[in-house]
Amino acid sequence: METVDRFNLLCGLVLLSLLLFVRLSSGQSPQDTNVVQAKAYLSHEAIHPRGTFQVAIVANIRQGFHVSSHKPRDEFMMPTVVKFDEAKGTIFGPVSYPAPVFKSFSFSPHKTSVYEGRIVMLTQGKLEENIASGATKISGCLAHQACNKQTCLMPASARFEISLKVVNADEPIKRINEHIFQQKASTPTLPSPFKGEGLGEGELKAKQVIERGLPYAVIAFFLFGLALNLTPCVYPVIPMTVSFFVAQSGRKRLAIFTLASYYVVGIAIVFSILGLISGLAGRQWGFLFQNPWFVIFITIVVLLMAASMFGAFEITVPSSLMTRLGKSRQGAIGSFIMGLTVGVVIAPCAAGIVIGLVGVIARLGIIAKGALLFFVMGLGLGFPYLFLAMFSGALGRLPKSGMWMVWIRKLFGLLLIGVAIYFLLPQAKQVSDQQGFYLGVLGIFGGLLLGFLEQGDGYPRSFKIIRGVFGVLLILSGGLLVNAAIQPEPTPIDWVNYRNESIEQLQKRNKPVILDFYADWCAGCRELDRKTFRDKRVVEKSGEFVMVKVDCTLSDNKCTALTEKFKVSALPTVVFTSSKGEEIRGLRAIGFLGPVEMLDNMEEALQDFGF
Repeated sequence: METVDRFNLLCGLVLLSLLLFVRLSSGQSPQDTNVVQAKAYLSHEAIHPRGTFQVAIVANIRQGFHVSSHKPRDEFMMPTVVKFDEAKGTIFGPVSYPAPVFKSFSFSPHKTSVYEGRIVMLTQGKLEENIASGATKISGCLAHQACNKQTCLMPASARFEISLKVVNADEPIKRINEHIFQQKASTPTLPSPFKGEGLGEGELKAKQVIERGLPYAVIAFFLFGLALNLTPCVYPVIPMTVSFFVAQSGRKRLAIFTLASYYVVGIAIVFSILGLISGLAGRQWGFLFQNPWFVIFITIVVLLMAASMFGAFEITVPSSLMTRLGKSRQGAIGSFIMGLTVGVVIAPCAAGIVIGLVGVIARLGIIAKGALLFFVMGLGLGFPYLFLAMFSGALGRLPKSGMWMVWIRKLFGLLLIGVAIYFLLPQAKQVSDQQGFYLGVLGIFGGLLLGFLEQGDGYPRSFKIIRGVFGVLLILSGGLLVNAAIQPEPTPIDWVNYRNESIEQLQKRNKPVILDFYADWCAGCRELDRKTFRDKRVVEKSGEFVMVKVDCTLSDNKCTALTEKFKVSALPTVVFTSSKGEEIRGLRAIGFLGPVEMLDNMEEALQDFGF
């Protein structure tokens, strides 16, 4: 009997090895299933009608893989979302997601926000009064997209299910699974009657702060404003502030402090207005940085401020406006208007902290309180500039011999150029024509500076007209160059739309077929298209194939039929088919494949086809 058991065990191992070999030879990844597993936990053993409870969704992500965070930075990545099935008598509040980790990958110019390992997501539920006693079911799924460094799997859903026991109001209940819920004590509360359901994690935190009372919220948002000074695009305000208040250095210390107060109030007013408009529009300023034209606008503004530090022109309050307001009020009004100016520069930088408050105002309609908190946040942001103004005044009273002050201004100008490069580089990495992109930005900047802003002495009126025309032409030329550079480069391969012809029809062309399964959200697909399918050797060899793009971004019936036929479970996947429309074994490529490897596969496919 023992010999028979050993023989059976040996046969089982051999069979398992054969199955694994077949799976690997077909090109499928051995780790393409059950990469993410989800399980639900309850906070109480039983719940009374009208009672509240917590639900924890614990997900375990296989080592070597990650999933996109709930709010990924890249538009094409699929967010991780907890979805509950509809359950009679049970309602759920918004889900609190964990903080992501930020990692660099070759397919993205900036760090990507992801989840790895074990993550916990919490929400709060409530039972209706008329729910019947007994057991009820809570179920749902964790929608996600798992990736490793080479490839992304198809979007998937990890199911979870748990039984909830409903007992009469007089029966005792006790807490369970405290070791899980203690890890995330900041579970979102469930307001009555669930007002604001669907808020994101940042919005929930802002809402919790507001609900603790106005005094607490005022202090918290003042501190939030102080934190905004750590964002890089606040740096341009420093040389502007120093430059402006050095001109006021002849005044007494109390007068300078008063002018600085007007300056800070101007920042706070603009900050609150812009933030409030964003909230009412349901949009966040942070999303603007995904638009290359907005980044170019910010870059040009920073470069122009750098030019002013080098003496190209001076940032001053218009003399006509000062005349109307009266010279006696020039100091206070000038400081206030300068505060309004720098407020416009700072406002876009607020996205990282303001996003929660913006969403709460837009969805809950707390307009008056929201406006007040935005103003307080603006005061917190401008608070350090009170001391910066006093320091600037001290600089102004230093000995004025030599060119040391001009040197400091130029130092600030150099720092501003660094800030402009900081904004521009991530966008430049994503364009197809980097040279045209940089030249276009230079043209727009040069047109504004040389055509309108540069202040030279003795320019005749005719020359001012000529330089204005030259500036307009330069700006238009730069805009055309930028627009051409940011447009996607047309593919050099003659791709066939898979929706127009069947695989059988494509085979009649008497050429081997290459099927490229891709999606817009697939970062590896973009890398494959950018590096491999634009290689001159691959492009030339592609003429001997029928090249088919299978778009799985929004899967339709035909896409689903092809992915099922060829058992595609991850993207990108490149499949080679024979003259009979069957896959050529051993040539399947999952994930990124370099030009050399792709050429080798193409040569082998041609030999198999009989060419």
